[in-house]
This record gives sequence, C-alpha cells and structure tokens, in this order.
Amino acid sequence: MKNSLRTLVAALLLCPVLFTACKKESNAYYANGSAPVLKSSTTTVAPGPADSSNNVLTLSWSNPKYGTDSLHQKFVIELDSTGRNFAHEATVTVNGPLSYSFTGNQFNSLLANFGFSAGKAYTLDVRITSSYANNNEQYKSNVLTVNATPYAVPIKLNASSTAPLVLQISNATNNAISFTWNPSTYGNKTIDYVLQMDTVGGTFQHPQAWQLGTSLGDAIDVNDLNTAAIAAGVIGGTTKNVEFRIVGYVGGYSTVLTMSPAVTINLTTYVAAPAALYIVGDATAGQWNNPVPTPLQQFTKINAVSFGIILNLTAGKSYLFLPVNGDWGHKFGGSTDGTGSGGGTLLADGAVPGSNTPAPGATGLYEVVVNFQTNTYTVTPYAGTPVPANLYIVGDATAGQWNNPVPVPSQQFTQVSNAEFQITIPLTTGKSYLFLPLNGDWGHKFGGSTDGTATAGTTLLVDGAVPGSNTPAPAATGSYVIDVNFLTMSFTVTGP
Repeated sequence: MKNSLRTLVAALLLCPVLFTACKKESNAYYANGSAPVLKSSTTTVAPGPADSSNNVLTLSWSNPKYGTDSLHQKFVIELDSTGRNFAHEATVTVNGPLSYSFTGNQFNSLLANFGFSAGKAYTLDVRITSSYANNNEQYKSNVLTVNATPYAVPIKLNASSTAPLVLQISNATNNAISFTWNPSTYGNKTIDYVLQMDTVGGTFQHPQAWQLGTSLGDAIDVNDLNTAAIAAGVIGGTTKNVEFRIVGYVGGYSTVLTMSPAVTINLTTYVAAPAALYIVGDATAGQWNNPVPTPLQQFTKINAVSFGIILNLTAGKSYLFLPVNGDWGHKFGGSTDGTGSGGGTLLADGAVPGSNTPAPGATGLYEVVVNFQTNTYTVTPYAGTPVPANLYIVGDATAGQWNNPVPVPSQQFTQVSNAEFQITIPLTTGKSYLFLPLNGDWGHKFGGSTDGTATAGTTLLVDGAVPGSNTPAPAATGSYVIDVNFLTMSFTVTGP
C-alpha cells in the first residue's frame, strides 16, 4: 500500500510538467513566421504594345514560414510612386503562390492609373505584405525600386477612300469622306479623339480640327471639308495634297496621349458660291462706285453654283465681281476678258490681277456668267430677249382682270436682280394671265403653256409663242410668289 500511494503522489506531481510540455508543443506548431524577402526579375520595365499579353515583370518572395499550409497564406503586392511611402498604392492580392507575373497590358494600366504620361520613365517602390488568410500576423518585405515606362496603344486611321477627291458645290450636303479608328486604351482614363487635317508639308502646326469625343468614327460632308481645306491653304478651285490624322487626348483634350500616322489624299476644292454677286468697275455704268447700283448691277442666280448678268461693257475698261455690295474685303475676277472658248479662270481675292478683269475688245451688251463649280466666267455678246425695265401681270386670274393698264403697284413686279423679277399675288384657279413689259401696251407679252408650279418652273415664252389661251393659273386659288428669270428664260409659281 505504501508503494502504491507513493506512485500515485509521484504521478500527481508530474502532471503539471506533462501539461506544460503539451502547450509548448502547441505553440511550436503555430509558431510565428518571418518577413518575406522580395526579389524582381528586372529593375527596368519598358513594355511596348506588342508586349500587351506577355509577362514583363515577375516578383517572387521567400516563404514567411507561417505554421499553416500555403493555401491559407496571403500576399499583398504593393506598388506606388517612389517617395510617397505607399500612401497612394496600387495592390494585387495573391493567395498561396510565392510569385506573381504582370503582363504588359496589366502593368501598363497600373502605370496609367497612377497618372503617369506615356513614354516617360518613372520609378516605383514595390513591397510585399504577408499574412495568414484572415490578415493576422502581417509582415512587410524589403522595398525594391523598379524603373517603369508606360506606353500608349497606337491608333490606325482608316479612310473610306484614299483616291483623289474632287469636291463639287452641287454635292455640298453629300458625304465626302468617312474615317474610322481603333480605340487607344490607357488604364481607366477616358480618351477623347480629334480628327486633324493639314496640307502636306504643313506639319499640323495649325491644323483644321474636329473634336469627336469618345467616338471611333466620323463622316465629313462636302461643304465642311471644302471650307476646312480652304482654311488650311488649299485655295478654292485648286488641287493639293492634304493629310489627316487622329489624335487621342486625356484630361478633356488637355494632354495628347497618342496620334495615328497620317493618311494622305489629293484634294480639289471649289470656290464656295456666295449668297449674292455684284459687278463693279469703269467698264460698267456704275463705274468704280461701291456700293454699285442695284438691281441693275446685281447678278441673277441661275442655280446653286452659278450667277448671270446682262449689261453693257465698255471696251478698254475693267471690272470685278463682289460677293458683298459696298465691301472691298473679297473679290473675284480673272486675267482675260472671258470671251474665248471656255471663258476665263475665276480667281479670288489676292489672285485677281491688280489691273482687274479686262472688258471685251468691243463695247456692247454682254451676258456674263460666273460658275463657282467650274471656277470659270464667260462673257458672251447678248442677242437674246432684252430684259425689260419693268414687268406687270394682267389677266382674269388677277384682281385687275384683263384691264390694261393694270393697277399698280399691286400688279407690278419688283426687280430683285439684273434679270429677275418677283411678285406675290392672289391667283384664281380656272383663269389665266400674262406678263407685260409695258403697262397699258399689248405690243409685247410673256407667258407659258403650263401653270409654272413644277419644281423647275416652266419655259418663259415671248410674244407670238405665248398660247392663245394664255398662261393657266394654278389648280388652287390662293396667294402665290411668281419669279420670272430672263437669264434662264423661265418662270416659277410657288405657294400658296
């Protein structure tokens, strides 16, 4: 019994020692780790667009030897611009592996999001923070410095055609050319695009520009392209090579990110037709007085691209064409008298000779036609129907019926240009009318065989060619605008 008691006491005395040893073993199993040592595959990273899917930087680190499986370890890669002490860091979390590789695109996006400019070298600080998966027991690694240069994704500009392009005023609202381009991504930055145009050799020092926001395409109509080309230095009516490029900006058009190679196109411009045209000079009755007398020295518009006038020109004198009466700021003219085959080349502003445009060799009545599409002017002796000094309307389609003379001014046309007359008047359907050059005189008359309401109007007939039934009124009673053009020998009836 004594021996048994002694054994029991001894066992009880040893028990605290046994318990102490178990706890120590437990602490040894979950022992503290150690700070990882970080290494880099390179200290300089300068990827290009071709490296977007390639690994450009690999970071590796030593095992911090936590007391658990690596699947339960977490590593946070921290990167920031040198000198900021990781205050604005970018992070990548890795669970388990002891290395991580950045592709060119991934690393470039990281640099872009720091606000770094493409093509410029910067230095980054890099370190690793290790921990258990639950963020316990964190350790910081050593800090490495990596030199890094971001790149911009290049843009390629694609034109709908690179063939020579001849702009025509008759197609002013049509599409002239279209462009598309690929996006240039740069981190999370918004890229705004500007399409630029300049003459070849102008080096885009003062380009014509279209701001297009984030769009990846644009179409330019004929009129806009013509205006831009002239502003860039392609004189109206001449041919020159121009080039286009697309420029990507960040920061709301404040900083250039990238630009495409230029696309070259041979371009022919036209002289934009002005709203009106006048003739001035000592070859005319108005001499060099400016403003000129109107409507006698105001051209009549023939169509969207040309103007005409019928007037006496004095041999040995000269003249010019003005788009604004009373203003010498712009002018048109030529170096010949315009009477030859094809007329003369229409020149603008400073290209007009200082001696002005010479009058024909013989004094007389001429028809002068200026065409802004072909950039020519013709001067032809006029033997057609004389333009009357006045014009009146008579007929039972009018309030004055067939009474002649007609009531004036209600049935007298207004001369709006050298060869054009207009009147706004009520017309009664089922009736007819005529135009008279002299009020109260039936000796001469003008009219037509249709009512003139067609888009192109109808041919203006003279004297015996006018139908005996006279000119029919429109199909509906109402107020109409009648335009009589002695240059084109046509009239139009518009309304009500």
